[in-house]
Amino acid sequence: MAELRFRQIHLDFHTSEKIPGVGSRFNAQQFQEMLQRGHVDSVTVFSKCHHGLSYHDTAVGVRHPHLTTDLLPQQIEACRAIDVKTPIYISAGLDEAMIQRHPEWGVKGKEGHTFSPLQPGFKALCFNTPYLDYLCAQIEEVIDKFAGGDGIFLDIIAARRCYCKWCLEGMLTGGCDPTDDAAVDEYADTVLQKYYQRTTAACRKNNPDLRVFHNSGHIPKGAPDLIRWNSHLELESLPTGGWGYDHFPISAKYAATTGYDFLGMTGKFHTTWGEFGGFKRADALRYECAAMLAFGSKCSIGDQLHPNGAMNEDTYNLVGAAYSEVQAKEPWCREVKPVSEVAVVSPEALDRCRGGHGRFYDAEEGASRMLLETQVQFDVVDLDRDLSPYRLVILPDQMTLSGDFERKIEEYFKNGGKLLLSGTSGMKKSCDAFALDLGLEIKGRSEWNPDYIIPGAKLPTAPVRGPLVIHGGAWDVRPTGGDNETLATRAAPYFNRTFEHFCSHQHTPDATLEEFPAVIGNEAFVYFAHDIFTRYRRYGQPLYRDLVRDAIAYLLGDLTVETNLPAAGRASLMLQPQESRYILHLLYATPSLRGGINGEMARAVEIIEDLVPLHNVECSLRVPETVKSLRLVPAGEALQWSQDAPGAIRFTVPQLLCHQMIELKF
Repeated sequence: MAELRFRQIHLDFHTSEKIPGVGSRFNAQQFQEMLQRGHVDSVTVFSKCHHGLSYHDTAVGVRHPHLTTDLLPQQIEACRAIDVKTPIYISAGLDEAMIQRHPEWGVKGKEGHTFSPLQPGFKALCFNTPYLDYLCAQIEEVIDKFAGGDGIFLDIIAARRCYCKWCLEGMLTGGCDPTDDAAVDEYADTVLQKYYQRTTAACRKNNPDLRVFHNSGHIPKGAPDLIRWNSHLELESLPTGGWGYDHFPISAKYAATTGYDFLGMTGKFHTTWGEFGGFKRADALRYECAAMLAFGSKCSIGDQLHPNGAMNEDTYNLVGAAYSEVQAKEPWCREVKPVSEVAVVSPEALDRCRGGHGRFYDAEEGASRMLLETQVQFDVVDLDRDLSPYRLVILPDQMTLSGDFERKIEEYFKNGGKLLLSGTSGMKKSCDAFALDLGLEIKGRSEWNPDYIIPGAKLPTAPVRGPLVIHGGAWDVRPTGGDNETLATRAAPYFNRTFEHFCSHQHTPDATLEEFPAVIGNEAFVYFAHDIFTRYRRYGQPLYRDLVRDAIAYLLGDLTVETNLPAAGRASLMLQPQESRYILHLLYATPSLRGGINGEMARAVEIIEDLVPLHNVECSLRVPETVKSLRLVPAGEALQWSQDAPGAIRFTVPQLLCHQMIELKF
């Protein structure tokens, strides 16, 4: 299967049946001119939208009642004339036309309702109803009429609890108790698998190698039974749409371990999908696309075509500012592999292994943010990933051990791998003992919340030496001998805050030293008694990051990549084996929160507006090969560098403005 193209547009076209003149101003030449102005080489075009309306002649679906031209085939023809790929979009989980005609096909809640008739917005369809037959017939029609374009993009895919008559009959026939939420979730998974099987077969009825992607807005970790139906991955992650600027790199850190080609998906909007007349700054889009390249991804930018079919010139001036740079950088971004020495095992993967369906995990995000902000090279991995290539494995906060996963961690540790543990991580599921022989004794859960950390001399970076307040409580764990040492101690407050006794506005100050440490370790592992990663995600306290960065240095010493970038800087090292070179990506921008209503941040938008240059960025890399040359690319400017034994390469980048790639040829 050919490699994904680097410069894609996802051209939304969700258009109400009440809007007249749909496609009336579509002009193939103007369409082409805008794509070329934007340096676009692939565009996802619409067969059917969330309104359930088709944008071409159809014998199966519902043609938009005010469509003035056979739009989709004209878009495809115009794109082929300028060598632009055209994956075709079909809304799968939402179809307003069908749910209005067949409300019984909608996802039904326990209370018996499918939707509120007075509430504007789309309603979910159940894949266990005859709607699935209708959807598959639509897919097959598109395949027959347009040869599938350059792939099929199916949207709004998820397992949903549903109590429609088809689901209730299926549950009862299969021995599933509809009153048991866990059992209903399990049944919903079987419905979803049936959806995947049938729709993928429909997509590939004429071409078994056709690209297919089922979009759920999130790439689940530890769910090979879900992602296996995809030919590639698309990481929906609009920073200004609520995902934020750290969501994409964390998602990409996992996608890069799956073996799938993948692209990131941002938007040209100031906020998120469906925002007509919304534009972000060109510099923000430049940074977002640069970040995709830095983390091994192709690029996709979301746009929404006006109902009249004319492309917006401002949008493609904006897109072109980013994609012209992507085009120049592509030769150094093809067929790359991340160079990572640390693995963060995803709590989502463990949760899925145990029957959970969570999507957001503070511990995973907190750990990943710490590593991004300190430029540590890492992957986010699931339970099936081979851990042997990594120098350090981090089990963040809630990773109790049992079964095959326990045996995998035990084998990794026995063979010299190092562990960073926190909270219940590394404990048995009962939390009464550690699963590994770490020389630690668990006495129970601390009675104090919050309490305090006092860093020791081997955790030297934090400029404040304690006591540092930390919420959430801790585990009372102490060393039982061996070479374990206390790296940080704890202090208890006078009392917990209750209606009977409280002090000041928040919590009670520290009073006495605890007998139980805050951080314990030796050359093989470090254990934090608090949920340090969750606390970082929720409070953003840089002092917690200082402690973790010191713990990593305590375990590993020198790291593969070290820089003097500030916390907002990002460093990503990629190997391009076919070219015998490493590519170091340096990124820098400072997102800020804007907006909000009446002082509340619920509607705040995280944006990048200004790109500020950094000067004299100092870098140190440790790679096994003998490096022959260094240069800035794509400019081609050679860099002065030195190489120290045993292989540390040192150099200074004179200026970093948004994104700079450094080629290390060996």
